[in-house]
Amino acid sequence: MCPYEMQAYCINLERNPERHATAQAEFEREGLDVEFFRGTDGKAEAPDGLFITKSEWGCADSHIRVWRDVVEKGHEMALVFEDDISLVPNFTSKLQDIMAELPDDWDFVNLGTTPGLHNDYHRYSEHLVVGQSLMAHAYLISHKCAKKWALWESKYLHSPIDVFFMYYPSNNFHVHVDKSLAVQNGDVSTIGGVFNRTFDWTFLMNRWGLIIAFLIIFAILYTISKPK
Repeated sequence: MCPYEMQAYCINLERNPERHATAQAEFEREGLDVEFFRGTDGKAEAPDGLFITKSEWGCADSHIRVWRDVVEKGHEMALVFEDDISLVPNFTSKLQDIMAELPDDWDFVNLGTTPGLHNDYHRYSEHLVVGQSLMAHAYLISHKCAKKWALWESKYLHSPIDVFFMYYPSNNFHVHVDKSLAVQNGDVSTIGGVFNRTFDWTFLMNRWGLIIAFLIIFAILYTISKPK
């Protein structure tokens, strides 16, 4: 059972059963009962006219759909993972320590923040720091926060989902752990993320093709016309 009567999710693309098996082994080791949630496949399902890459859109849409599921099913809180995670030993007991430090009006806790990818404002408690943090592979979210964030449409996002975590809404009780409880296992992400995104040439050409073409033409003309 997952502690605190929360619902636990793991976002996984159906075309990646290996990730499913690896993540399941992590959860079984730590005694977690986690629901595998079908991720949105950005490569196959992305609409036109995006402001972010297809992979980033698929990642964002997956998380937003999880939040909507939290709201629809009335879960008080949720523990959300992506499928490329490795949990620290004694994850469950360390999560218990963190939960004991949260105020009643908490919104979001990033459990997988990475050193150098967060801004600290001040220490809140023994294990928690108030501030903004990147990465989306492991976090806690309250029902009321999920209800607010679930209103967003993924196709209108102008940034990856972890950047969304950092900046919207700024008045949430938004904290991260001082020591990560889950890390990405080093494989190339198939859901999306900050540094492990699948590069999307279609997006690049749609947004920057004309600029790049102009620069190439300018460089060629400059080379040809340069005095010898």
